[in-house]
Amino acid sequence: MRPIKWVKNTMPKTEDADLRIMALDEVEKARAFHMTIPGYQPTPLAHLSRMASHLGLKDVCVKDESYRFGLNAFKVLGGSFAMAKYIAKQTGRDIATLDFATLTSDQLREEFGQATFFTATDGNHGRGVA
Repeated sequence: MRPIKWVKNTMPKTEDADLRIMALDEVEKARAFHMTIPGYQPTPLAHLSRMASHLGLKDVCVKDESYRFGLNAFKVLGGSFAMAKYIAKQTGRDIATLDFATLTSDQLREEFGQATFFTATDGNHGRGVA
């Protein structure tokens, strides 16, 4: 068996204020929002038992995103949440209170108005935003 190659991250810690989006409470808000989208299902994990055994590990799992909202990719999650956060900010709401039903309601459309969102691709991310 070949040795596993790895590299220690020696990058200095950052004071980047935008990294706050990765805080656990922010991640939980994103997960809660996505759970309100019709057709949401947790990502199934494929257990790679033979790979784990080969590597001397108890288990190795791979997320199978091929079922995600019929788009075969996780990319719908970032785009949908970014748009929801934008609309929440513009309407003075906390994203934690803005579910998919409210986001797509006539009442919110009347309050918020119209917005056009663009993507740089018509691939998985672009289809997810659409």
